Amino acid sequence: MRSEPSAPARESQAVPPPSEQVVPPEERFRILVDSVQDYAIFMLDPDGCIVSWNVGAQKIKGYTAQEVIGRHFSIFYPPEDVANGKPARTLTTAATVGRIEDEGWRVRKDGSLFWANVVITALYTTHGGEPKLRGYAKVTRDMTERKRLRDLEAASEHMNEFLATLAHELRNPLAPVSNALSVMKLEPLLSPTLKQCRDMIDRQISHLTRLVDDLLDAGRITTGKIALRLAPVDLRDVTAHAIEMMRPLLGLRQQVVQVEAPEAGVFVNGDTARLIQVIQNLLNNASKFSERGDPIGVTIAEENRTFAVVRVTDRGSGIEPEAIGSIFDLFVQADTRLERKESGLGIGLTICRWLVEMHGGAIAAASDGPGCGAAFTVRLPLLGVQLAANDAASAASRTGPREGEKEGLSILIVDDNGDSADSMAMLLRMKGHHVHVAYSGAQALAFAAGASVVHVALIDIAMPGADGFSVLHELKQASGFEPTLFAAMTGFGQDADIERSLSQGFDMHLTKPVQLPLIEALLQRADDRRAGR
Repeated sequence: MRSEPSAPARESQAVPPPSEQVVPPEERFRILVDSVQDYAIFMLDPDGCIVSWNVGAQKIKGYTAQEVIGRHFSIFYPPEDVANGKPARTLTTAATVGRIEDEGWRVRKDGSLFWANVVITALYTTHGGEPKLRGYAKVTRDMTERKRLRDLEAASEHMNEFLATLAHELRNPLAPVSNALSVMKLEPLLSPTLKQCRDMIDRQISHLTRLVDDLLDAGRITTGKIALRLAPVDLRDVTAHAIEMMRPLLGLRQQVVQVEAPEAGVFVNGDTARLIQVIQNLLNNASKFSERGDPIGVTIAEENRTFAVVRVTDRGSGIEPEAIGSIFDLFVQADTRLERKESGLGIGLTICRWLVEMHGGAIAAASDGPGCGAAFTVRLPLLGVQLAANDAASAASRTGPREGEKEGLSILIVDDNGDSADSMAMLLRMKGHHVHVAYSGAQALAFAAGASVVHVALIDIAMPGADGFSVLHELKQASGFEPTLFAAMTGFGQDADIERSLSQGFDMHLTKPVQLPLIEALLQRADDRRAGR
């Protein structure tokens, strides 16, 4: 039997199954474009009509391919843009320069608007040696959420600028009132009624100043404009200072703070002023929500050789269980009833949380419910007790004026706010000093032309005509101002304002309203300079 001849070798080669066939590059690119969901990618013909449509375009704009192919791309523009010819201008620009990028509002199928980033690229082919426009590639991305975040950031920045300006404007009228109160405290012949009124005004001015400071701190922290000045600090000292600052309110409410702390002290690496602010806020909160005469407890301890713990407890109105989780949020009040007995902005506890977290710590609240009181616990990384820290804390605590009467200082006040200048002058004259007041930069320079020796110059920054920095530079060149201690006295009190004042040549920066202890420290420093100490 004869066998059949075998088939040629080429016919015996296996044909790859369809799944393994090579996909042409053009087809791979089309599959890729069609699969993109975060971008609307489609083609336009030279007249601007849609000729292709991907999944991302359907997701972003709401049209299916069958609904949109063949229609003019101007359907995605708001009516006012169509009326003023923006779609046509866009294509003309793309055809002329090759590409155009634009951001603006676009319209979805359902009529809703979204903020879009759009790139249109002109596509050319060469025909007979000349480029010929074949259409456009259009890529659109939905940027609505990003625009919202940008707008929120801009609004936040504008709000912080507004708060800084507001604080300055509020501090200007607060300054003369605070100065007048300091004058009244030095007056020994006040009747009991006037003394009671003076103390009442003093408490309310302190409260108003605190509200202004809280608003400013909220703005500073959210924009990262607070820088901590870290050093070893004993939490016993922090608590003692906070209690002392709370003394007027505690005395008014007949409340006593009971402190438990180890004799050896509990040390952390912290910013003393900011930690005092935290404890003061917690004490203020405990006092407000406790009854008259109720005690407040403060416990300072080490925990697990890792944390320093400060716990503030009260027997007050307590906290609803559902409010515990949000009590540290900005502008939140645990008690939102109209008849609540204590008012506030809902900022204090938020500032506490922010400042504690900036120190690498945490703060928590606990309560068994309404009427059962509350406990606020601050945990900070513990710093081992060091001799250097003890020495620094001891040195920092040595303050106070020297005994004995001294000859009055020669003082120049420059402030366009007449009440602020006059009340400060009155206060300084009652303390035995020689004071000259200038209500403008020009008056200050005129006085300097004939002055002998000036020991202290208090200069407002924001003045019409010549601002405080210009006045400072001129006075430093004048005869008689070589030994002068220059202090900026202004309503602007952010860290950047303080740094600017010191960098411009001021020796000190005082934020209105200036408290009496700061004035006394300024005068003591000027007297030390006069004596060559």
